[in-house]
Amino acid sequence: MSFRFLMPVLLATSVLACSDTSGPPGATDDELQFVLFDEEMFPLAERAGSVWAVKGEHRELVLRYMPDEPGEEGEEFLEFDIPGDALLRAPDGRRYAEGDSVLISVQVDDAGRFLFTFEPSGLEFDPDHLPELEVTYVRANPDLDGDGDEDEEDEETEQQLQLWQRERVNDPWRAIGSVRFEDLDEVEAKIRSFTGFALAS
Repeated sequence: MSFRFLMPVLLATSVLACSDTSGPPGATDDELQFVLFDEEMFPLAERAGSVWAVKGEHRELVLRYMPDEPGEEGEEFLEFDIPGDALLRAPDGRRYAEGDSVLISVQVDDAGRFLFTFEPSGLEFDPDHLPELEVTYVRANPDLDGDGDEDEEDEETEQQLQLWQRERVNDPWRAIGSVRFEDLDEVEAKIRSFTGFALAS
C-alpha cells in the first residue's frame, strides 16, 4: 500500500478514535480531568441560556463570552443546534406533535468546569434527527492536565478529550460518541436525551 493512499486512512482513523466509547462503563468526578474555563475568561462567560424548541422549526441555543468591544458579538463556547424534527418525547412520555414547543435551558457549572446542565431532564430526541452539541475550548485554561504548567502532557490530554453525559448529579459519567476538530479546538456530539454534559478526558 502506498503512503499516498495510506494517509487518508490514517486521518479517518484519527477522527473515529475521538468517538471511541470503549473505555470504562462509568466514571466519577474524581476519575475525570475536566476542561476548565480560564480564570480571566470565566467572569466574562454567560452562565445560563434558554430557547424555545418548536416541533417543525430549527432553533439554536448559544452561550458566549462577553465581547471585546461594545456592539460586537462575543465568541461562542457552546452551541446546541436543534433540527426542526428533533423533538420526540416530553419527560412525561408524551410524543410531540407539529407545532408543540418546550423551553430548553442550560446552566454552566459554578466551579468553572466545562460542565453544562440541560433541562428539562428526560427530554428525548428523534434518533433520525438528533440535535448537535458543540463545545469550543479555544479560550479554556491551557493547563488541560491540571499539573500547574503547560507542556507536552497537555497536548496528550487534549488528544483524549471527549464529551461525557450523566442523567443525574450522583450518576456516573459515561462517554458519548464525539468528534474533536483539532484546528477549531472544538468537540461535537449528537445528543439523544438530557441532562448533564461535560468536556473531559
